[in-house]
Amino acid sequence: MRTVLILLVLIYWAAGKPLEADTRSEKKCGYQSCHKIHRTKLNVHLVPHSHDDVGWLKTVDQYFFGSKTNIQMAGIQYIIGSSIDALRSNPDRRFIQVETAFFWKWWKQQSEQVRDDVRYLVNNGRLEIINGAWSMNDEAATHYHSIIDQFTLGLRTINDTLGECGQPKIGWQIDPFGHSREMASIFSQLGFEGQFFARLDYRDSKLRHNRSELEMVWQGSPSLGKSSNLFTGVLYDFYTTPAYFCWDVLCSDVPINNDEESPDYNELDIVNRFADYVLKGSKYFNTNNLLVTMGGDFTYQAAEMFFNNMDKLIQGFRKFRPDINIIYSTPSCYLKAVNEISKGNGIKYTVKTDDFFPYASKTYSYWTGYFTSRPNSKRFERQGNNILQVTKQLVTFEKLLNGKDYSKNLTLLKEAMGIMQHHDAITGTEKQHVVGDYVRLLEKGIKAAETNVGSIIHDLLSKDGTSGNLKIKLESCLLSNVSYCHPSKADQFTVAVYNPLSRNASHYVRLPVDKTRFQITGSNGDDIPYTIMPAIANFTDFADSSPSDLVFLADDIPPLGLKYFHLKVQHTRDIPKIKEVVQHRLGDEVSGFTIDDVTGLLQTVTLNGVTLKVKQEFMYYHGANGSNLGEENQASGAYIFRPADSTRTAVSFADKVTFTVHSSEFVDEVHQTINSWIKQVIRLYKQENYIEFDWVVGPIDISTNSGTEVISRFTADVDSNGTFYTDSNGRQMLRRVRDYRETYDYTDEEPVSGNYYPITSRITLRDHSRNLEIAVLNDRAQGGSSLHDGQMELMVHRRLLNDDDFGVQEALNEVEFDKGVIARGQHFLTFGPIKSDDSKTSSALQRDLAQKKILNAWVFVGNATGDEFSYENLKEKINFQFSGLRRSLPPNVQILTLEPADDRSILLRLEHVFEEGEDDVLSKPVAVDIADLFTLFNIESIRETTLGANQWLDDNEKLEWDLHEYSDGRASVNYIEESRVGSSLDDFVVTLTPMKIRTFIIYV
Repeated sequence: MRTVLILLVLIYWAAGKPLEADTRSEKKCGYQSCHKIHRTKLNVHLVPHSHDDVGWLKTVDQYFFGSKTNIQMAGIQYIIGSSIDALRSNPDRRFIQVETAFFWKWWKQQSEQVRDDVRYLVNNGRLEIINGAWSMNDEAATHYHSIIDQFTLGLRTINDTLGECGQPKIGWQIDPFGHSREMASIFSQLGFEGQFFARLDYRDSKLRHNRSELEMVWQGSPSLGKSSNLFTGVLYDFYTTPAYFCWDVLCSDVPINNDEESPDYNELDIVNRFADYVLKGSKYFNTNNLLVTMGGDFTYQAAEMFFNNMDKLIQGFRKFRPDINIIYSTPSCYLKAVNEISKGNGIKYTVKTDDFFPYASKTYSYWTGYFTSRPNSKRFERQGNNILQVTKQLVTFEKLLNGKDYSKNLTLLKEAMGIMQHHDAITGTEKQHVVGDYVRLLEKGIKAAETNVGSIIHDLLSKDGTSGNLKIKLESCLLSNVSYCHPSKADQFTVAVYNPLSRNASHYVRLPVDKTRFQITGSNGDDIPYTIMPAIANFTDFADSSPSDLVFLADDIPPLGLKYFHLKVQHTRDIPKIKEVVQHRLGDEVSGFTIDDVTGLLQTVTLNGVTLKVKQEFMYYHGANGSNLGEENQASGAYIFRPADSTRTAVSFADKVTFTVHSSEFVDEVHQTINSWIKQVIRLYKQENYIEFDWVVGPIDISTNSGTEVISRFTADVDSNGTFYTDSNGRQMLRRVRDYRETYDYTDEEPVSGNYYPITSRITLRDHSRNLEIAVLNDRAQGGSSLHDGQMELMVHRRLLNDDDFGVQEALNEVEFDKGVIARGQHFLTFGPIKSDDSKTSSALQRDLAQKKILNAWVFVGNATGDEFSYENLKEKINFQFSGLRRSLPPNVQILTLEPADDRSILLRLEHVFEEGEDDVLSKPVAVDIADLFTLFNIESIRETTLGANQWLDDNEKLEWDLHEYSDGRASVNYIEESRVGSSLDDFVVTLTPMKIRTFIIYV
């Protein structure tokens, strides 16, 4: 091991050969740099690559610097450095760089000479950036906000460092555990030509191999039609180097000996063996091109070893097998070759319209556990996105108001959020010490982003345009979920509520307090009504946790705007009226719910005057313990969800629960105790059209020496006919049919986990006979299903005692404060008509609620102790309200992004939040005039970019593909044609069709 480490260091720090004659001003990147293919021979595209996880068994820094070799031999700085050296020594070689998080970390440490060399290699196509996002994101647990943000960060960083030739053309999602349709749509909107991946269901893989359908055109969005088409390729033999041909320092395969005088000469034998391998693989593809990945996890730490042998392999084929054209290549060069041959030979491709979930690698191995694993980490990421969108908007306003540029405060949070999207981060499939590091990075990023938030808010509210000597430090109460918020313990404090939505919104502020009497003053000097509710639980691990929640309504907050409140503890005021009552009917005849007076469980729900029988209960599956005796003994673990054989039907924790009812002026609550470690509040805010389920689960009891997987199940009087719907990354809704797959024959060896899907935002059931749709929305990614008609279940927490043997080498047995982790979260139930002429449809209700929860009004609290911070004094200095928009946008339009782009421009994204045909009114195209939309600036000029804001829209062109048609002549893809709008808008009117996101750089 010591020798290997010394070798790596020497290779990394070696000077390397100087580049050939200086032609740095010349550029020959992209398709121009591809090696020539042969139109009649088999073209084998060797793609050298290293798959470098942005955290998994080791932390991000441990991977980059190469420490903790006892865990894994992996050092990213050596991979990038030695690969650059290897490329410089031979102009025929190629290498792809994928994760921008690691590339940027490496780039910052390099001299200007090395940077110039890298730019030269990129400009000549020898080093190609593929994917280009901050990390290779998961596609199940990620939300489209965060996916787009982390691609924007990565792609714009590449632009700034490498220029135009660094712009990626290809998605390279080789390791995520299943693939979403929305991700395909995002790739197409990024302007990518295609994507490649390795993991798909073993039955789907077998069928596609047999039919030579490993390559297809994926329609990312029926609403976007042809413009969302994306060439998609499944790698022939996973993403690693073929067996017997790995010549990396991490491998033990025999290197090529081409000395015919040597007794160990093996060149011909290896060439013939490799020829057999590629000839077999070529049978599964439609053209005479085959992509062969040469690399794998953390390969190329000593790159010359690998490249030297590939050089010899290519030379050997030229000598012994000239019938096969073997070349160094990249995914984009391969795709271009496939397109060229396909168009020239009339080859047509099948169209994919669904997705690739769930992923099963073997009969009993469904990778559906990670949809829920580490629920607190998944929730923290969602909070990180919320505060990132809020602070990006606030920083933009401050820059335009006072010229103060605080955008650098956001860098750490953007980077941490990019890392969190990684397919071993938000998935919960990393070691626990790595989770701790992710939390550290995210918390550090949030604190940095909030550094100047207090002064920004006071500047926006200030009557003279500056906060002056106003020094109230405003901060988020990230621990309010465990009843802790330090500023709200003061006798006098202020609350700023920011609304990041593009329309007016009301928000119920809920703060942990240890007092009961307050005076809350709003913008007009009026007293704001409030109530005090008991906290959901006593969080004994937090010594300062509060016994009560202060609840009040921040009503009608302006779009991209603020409302400010002054709160003062009153020692003589009467306690606000709150009563613990015995009735079992909460709310009223318009919105409310009833509790069964015997079981204490939910009995009915009334919304918008319609009453529906609904039961909600907590249940569990025993996780299979597994063994090493065969795949039928697969354990449930971080990746895999597999109920034990004897308990594949979920078991209820209790047929009867204890409960208390608390009623106030504007919120009614039922507090349920299910057992010693599960509690829940069922809550109705009386101005809302949904029911909230606020739960605390944990520490999960493992005294029976068996893993436990906890679900919340909703059973409604709905005839769903074996069908349910789940979201795709929080955006599109996909139809699911129980025990069925659209593209291959499903087998039901695992009837529970085989029907589990990722729920990033919501799951719904439809009863067409009653024109009714019911939905449950969640506050983080979870796994879920409808295993019986009328049922929806979401997995909320998991604690398992065995590793599932898929690489993490650690049981999913999270511990905090020396005991199992406690998870707290919310579900939101709503229902309404599928179609309606006179009221909001269920889809409209769900879209509205989903937007409010992903872009929740953010609450900042500040200790305002002292007479100088009395309401009267503050009112003289500041307004108590601010709006960033002059008017609310339509309910089907949202400002997805508003942030500084550079010193003189702003990045703006607008999105249509509805799908085609989803709602008769709101699914129509909409035009938005943005000329005078903003209160703090006027737009001078505007230019449209691709989704990642790294390329002008007019500069993006894509290859065309011929597609199969059905036997009746119907096109196999929805050909909704969108008029291509130029990248400049003279009239500043933006037209949005359903599901369309448009990205602009605006100059003010």
